[in-house]
Amino acid sequence: MIRHSEKILPALLTCTLLWASLPFGSVTRGASTLLQVSVFLALVLAVMTPETRPVLRRVAVPAAALFAVAAFGWLQSLPWPEDLVGLLSPGHGELWGSLPAGEASPRLSVAPEVSRRAALSWAAVAAALMAGAVAGRRREARRWLGGAVVVAALFQVVYGAPRWLANADTIWGLAVPGMRHRLRGTFVNPDHLATFLGLALAVVFAWVWWAFLHARTTPEVERRVLLLAPPVLIWLTLFAALAFTGSRAGLAAALLGVTVQSLVLGRRGGRTTGLLLGGGAVAAGVAAVVWIGAREGFGRLLATSAYEITWSARLETYRASFELWRRYWLTGSGLGTFRDAFPQVQPQELPGLWRHAHSDYLELAVTTGLVGPVLLVVGLVFFVRGLPSGLSRRRRSEDRGAVLAAVGALVTAGAHELLDFGLTMPANAVTLAVLAGAALAVSAPRPSSSKSASPRLSRQGSGASSAWGRSEEDFAGGHRAGGEGHHLQ
Repeated sequence: MIRHSEKILPALLTCTLLWASLPFGSVTRGASTLLQVSVFLALVLAVMTPETRPVLRRVAVPAAALFAVAAFGWLQSLPWPEDLVGLLSPGHGELWGSLPAGEASPRLSVAPEVSRRAALSWAAVAAALMAGAVAGRRREARRWLGGAVVVAALFQVVYGAPRWLANADTIWGLAVPGMRHRLRGTFVNPDHLATFLGLALAVVFAWVWWAFLHARTTPEVERRVLLLAPPVLIWLTLFAALAFTGSRAGLAAALLGVTVQSLVLGRRGGRTTGLLLGGGAVAAGVAAVVWIGAREGFGRLLATSAYEITWSARLETYRASFELWRRYWLTGSGLGTFRDAFPQVQPQELPGLWRHAHSDYLELAVTTGLVGPVLLVVGLVFFVRGLPSGLSRRRRSEDRGAVLAAVGALVTAGAHELLDFGLTMPANAVTLAVLAGAALAVSAPRPSSSKSASPRLSRQGSGASSAWGRSEEDFAGGHRAGGEGHHLQ
């Protein structure tokens, strides 16, 4: 089992990424449980894989931060002495003190069972991050993982488009009323599909960059077309689909993600390439949406009212959520308990059941107090610190593409979650974690087997040096000198 874990792990993660979004984003109890089992099994395989210590060290702090949030949620669900609960969180002390004596033990969560389930979800994301890092050590595995994300996103379009055009209110034969005038694929909420498509767009943009890099050094026109046509067409398809979800925040976040990816390319010596690809991708995407149907693609954005910008129900939700945070500012209401805690501050102007704060950052602060945001910031800082070495021009272009994809995915999802809650969908969170882990693996020291193989490959000349392995300097330097540029970096 240990000997074959290095092959089984990427296969398991690939299959997980392919199906995770299909059962309503894995938000149902059964699908969420199956997804958790899958990623925890992947973590076991990752730990069993030989020579993983350098990669696990690289991902240790970000994964530990996620596990710490999960552990804190579990602690919130446990019984605590009444005096300690009152000291740490007067809001919880008052809440549990209002119950009849002996009915329930005081806790730091308004819904302990919900916090335990949420803790398991956070732990699963941490496991996906570590498993993605171990699997992402190999270029072949990263191709499968990235390809799975793209294929899953395309399936969302193929499945959802006919139902959107037919104004159907069913998904997999089940009645799911509401928002059927927007493309939503297999997600109940179109905004959650927008989050998933934004992650896939980041991967495809990295693919477009890689294809452009290699196409410009390929003399045959046919090969250039074969290199560029697939990623460009997929980019246009997914961008148009994202526009048709009607998610204004999702569209803005995707544009920001492309912009940051372009700037990253510029800082790494490819300013012209970055600006050309970023601007061209956005322009082509907008043109495709206008050609297919501007009213359907940008109608919701253009119809945004002044009320929605200044005094919308969402801003009222933010104000009420801030009041809820003030009640539980240190320890939070309990991981995952926004729906249970929000009625305490819900104004009459906001009727109905509010499951989320429509801002993942605000919801994390409400449910975990100061603890969760601090842990998240620490994990993000160490994650970002590990990326620059993976973008070095001394590395293979495909390696840099994996990091570029993760940067775009992180920025896109991070910006979208300011105004939405797409990462509460297990499929979205796990997909982002796997992409991030694979990117961190690029900057980790290579296994000894790879190091020992490199000199032998270098001596084999052009046959061993495929376009997948050349760096940008290899192409530029080789052609300026009239040579083949076969040196492997």
